[in-house]
Amino acid sequence: MSAMAPYYQAATLIASPSYPSAIAWSSENLVAVASGHLVTILNPAVLQGPRGLVELRRSDPFPIGVVNREDLFEPCLVPTCLARDSEPCARSISWSQQGFAPNAGCLLAVCTVDGHVKLYRSPICEFCDEWVEVADISQLLFNYYKNINFGEDVGSHSTPQKSANTNHTEVLGCTHELQQLLSCRGPGRRKMKPSRVDDYIYDDNQNGLDVLKDADFSLKPCSKSKKKSLKKIVKPGHELAAVNGQHSSQNIKAQLSSNGENKSLPLITGKQYACRDSLLSSLVVAWSPVVSSSDFTCLSRNWCILAVGSKSGNVSFWKMCKPEYYTIDVGMVTRDPMLIGVLQAHKSWVSAISWDVSSEGSSKSSLLLATGCSDGSVKIWSGNIEGLNQCTSAEEVPFALVAEVTTDLSAPVSSISLSVPTQPQHEVNLAIGRVSGSLETWIWNTCSNRIENTSACHAHDQVVTDLSWGLDGHCLYSCSQDNSAHCWIFHENHIEEIPVHTNYPELKDSTDLSEVSDRCFGLTLAPGAQMIALVRSLDPNLLNQMYQARTQKAVVEFIWIGGQFLGIPLDKSIHVCSPQSAILPATNLWWGSNILWSLKKYENGERELVLWDVVTVLQGFKKSAPTFLETLMYKWVSDLFSVDARSHSRHDMMSNASLRKLHLLNIICRKVMLSDQYPDAEKENDATTDLWNNLLVSSERELRERLVSFTFSAVLNRTAYLLKDDSNENSWFPVGVAQMDSWVSLNGEVHNQLKSLRLRIKDLGSRIDSVCEYSVEETCTYCSAPVHFKSPDVAICSGSSPATASTERHKLSRCRTSMRLCSVLQPVWHCVCCGGMVDKLLPETFFTSPASPLDANRDDESLDLSAPAVPLCPFCGILLQRSMPAFLLSPSPV
Repeated sequence: MSAMAPYYQAATLIASPSYPSAIAWSSENLVAVASGHLVTILNPAVLQGPRGLVELRRSDPFPIGVVNREDLFEPCLVPTCLARDSEPCARSISWSQQGFAPNAGCLLAVCTVDGHVKLYRSPICEFCDEWVEVADISQLLFNYYKNINFGEDVGSHSTPQKSANTNHTEVLGCTHELQQLLSCRGPGRRKMKPSRVDDYIYDDNQNGLDVLKDADFSLKPCSKSKKKSLKKIVKPGHELAAVNGQHSSQNIKAQLSSNGENKSLPLITGKQYACRDSLLSSLVVAWSPVVSSSDFTCLSRNWCILAVGSKSGNVSFWKMCKPEYYTIDVGMVTRDPMLIGVLQAHKSWVSAISWDVSSEGSSKSSLLLATGCSDGSVKIWSGNIEGLNQCTSAEEVPFALVAEVTTDLSAPVSSISLSVPTQPQHEVNLAIGRVSGSLETWIWNTCSNRIENTSACHAHDQVVTDLSWGLDGHCLYSCSQDNSAHCWIFHENHIEEIPVHTNYPELKDSTDLSEVSDRCFGLTLAPGAQMIALVRSLDPNLLNQMYQARTQKAVVEFIWIGGQFLGIPLDKSIHVCSPQSAILPATNLWWGSNILWSLKKYENGERELVLWDVVTVLQGFKKSAPTFLETLMYKWVSDLFSVDARSHSRHDMMSNASLRKLHLLNIICRKVMLSDQYPDAEKENDATTDLWNNLLVSSERELRERLVSFTFSAVLNRTAYLLKDDSNENSWFPVGVAQMDSWVSLNGEVHNQLKSLRLRIKDLGSRIDSVCEYSVEETCTYCSAPVHFKSPDVAICSGSSPATASTERHKLSRCRTSMRLCSVLQPVWHCVCCGGMVDKLLPETFFTSPASPLDANRDDESLDLSAPAVPLCPFCGILLQRSMPAFLLSPSPV
């Protein structure tokens, strides 16, 4: 593995990938690998543990029409007639951000080799390992084209019509040379073969438009069985053939009729079939970042777009809104995405797509889309977010072309990556990888609207299978079909290859897996940017033929990158200085700088809290370099609260901190500084332990007071609307007010604002039942005995017969958000960080509001309770889950 460090851990796969960009890391810390007929889903924290899978099955062909037998040998249909029988195989995968699955997790988009795109969610209530299909994008796209007659009606739908006409021209041009080859072959002539490079079919024609080169980017060797299947041609003897399939000779032979008896499908020409087939043959999928809408009248304020590129050069855009509510129980149905536009992006196959968001230094932001084509062209498109939010149909193209890469290179584009760094502003980084192995970087200036080529090099010997910007655009990672992976530093507008110095504390002797692998199919970055994952196919000739070769087809490597030397600090304001720094390895200082940079990025409340890779690194330092870890974390806490953590009043620290900072502190305290994961490690002194214990207690106390204050404010907010006779049916309904009142009475030393809110709640009297749930009495679910409030986390019932000394008393859990008893009949949410149980979710306003609920200047009537309730832990800020059996896959955000 050229220029890459040893791996952290590895997981083998039972099937090998076949296409580039075969691996993707989700924002909830799951890794999906497009491994042949399966999509394998791993938890990086437990690689040898349970896995999820998406089993791909052959999809039924779309009924797009029938053609006459003599039309089968038209140039536009020759590639279809020569198509080989192919098993179901994943061609492209992409994760959505958190919040779009019924449990607020991520949706997985999968595109298969037969051109079908489907969406899947995790089995949150099915208790199985196979993921559940929630939407068929291809079927929705077919319905759209069918309704407009594939844009072939004159005078209607000008954009699809133009697309269809263009496709007719392209199909004819694409297959002209192939028709010449077939026509010049006599009975005794040998079949002409395309040139081969390292056992892979590669067409030397450089015009980039030939259908065979156009690039089936499959990286599998050309086996004998596939060579035989290429020779299959429809046999003569039939007058009419129904060509309904996509790349399957069985489908070509289906529904044959000598008398035209098939009346259910329209009779179309070969050109029409080729055009329709290319429109429905999807090649690549990519989810956009989540964007928020300022339009409060819309159904959901947060949404994203799935872009689907096809063989026709079109890109279809599918808008997906977050669900109205989240659940971990049965009965939740995911809404189908909405088609909001079809863009004729290129004249040939769309081979790569990348997204990012450009803020342009103001509140006005736009979605940026980069598309790569098999003819070598790359374009950047811009879409206004407010305009996209108002799109409800596909009649208007929602994106405008803002930049186009012009180069003499005609090699097809195999991978692209778009990045909008924080600094400098008004610049967008674009990286392009091609099938020739070349790598280019471009900078597009959003102010001058000029795009400039900054560097170009022959980075790899074969196809560049994946690219990814990391560390805020300072690093670029690339991998190739030649089994190499490289890291490039991007500084002063040019790239330079650098080694990756990990020196991870827990890393022992490791094996270079490139010695037993033969191709690299993709790479992806962890959410915390401290690790990358690569997927490689294994060379069966180098494995044990009895114990390994039959079951181990590929391997996923996880490599630490947080300790690499970039030459410049990611943030010049971050320095790791201490009296011990002189005796520490230089790599540790780079580890510290990069970790602090990553933690600082998480202070942005809009970013999901997934700290698994950061926490894992810090746990490693706790065992190998406890002094360095202690110094690093003291610096982080001091910077986090802008005070000295060891000398300043902790009460003042907590009261002035944002909610996200308190969540970060809780996670670090629980999972790193107070974790007993390494019992053999050198124990910290009592003063250090007491400090972090006190920080944890103080932060949780502050969070609990904010939670109670928020609930009391919600009650007063609903009361104010009730007095005005305003409807508040869709607002969040507060529960557990009586239990929170009991908690305040048990804890006299609370914030003055909380005392004031409690007095106002008392003044409501009997009206309180109409605006919230106020029930003091609680009973045990098992024995119906009364349960008295003594703790906000747990409760113990008084027993079925108090007069009997041997009374069985049940221990019950309380909801972390409402302090009520959790239900034992319905599934409840679970926090994997603090271990708390949540029965009643909090509205999104609690987590996103910049002002603290304890702020005396806050107006209760301005509190927005119409926002949807979200499954986030009020004390840790991470995504809540349903408790799953140990043998089933669950994400590990921390």
